[in-house]
Amino acid sequence: MDIKKIYISGKITGLPIEEVIAKFKAAEAKIKRFGFQPVNPLHNGLPREAEWADQMGEDIKLLLKSDAIYMMADWQQSEGATLEYLIARQRRMRIFKAETFEAHAFIEPNTEQSHETEA
Repeated sequence: MDIKKIYISGKITGLPIEEVIAKFKAAEAKIKRFGFQPVNPLHNGLPREAEWADQMGEDIKLLLKSDAIYMMADWQQSEGATLEYLIARQRRMRIFKAETFEAHAFIEPNTEQSHETEA
């Protein structure tokens, strides 16, 4: 699979919005440096105060239109990011972990191996 768009997944709920914006911008910059198009759920078209379920619905639409997912270091502390991870696994998308992204960004997955890049 040719990877172009990479969806960014990480903890949002319960964090100060300034922290969330900063870490998602940093992830966008990192993904762009490797020549990929980042897909940032903070730009899903809904206002920040929209209900969580509505946010997740829009975020999942963005994920399903992406080629891979980038899991930030804090994703396991987030119900939403955990759902995104499970959807990506079910759809056999390439999964990049923040801790190992640089080492694996240009490696095409071998169909004989797992689609997930472990930390």
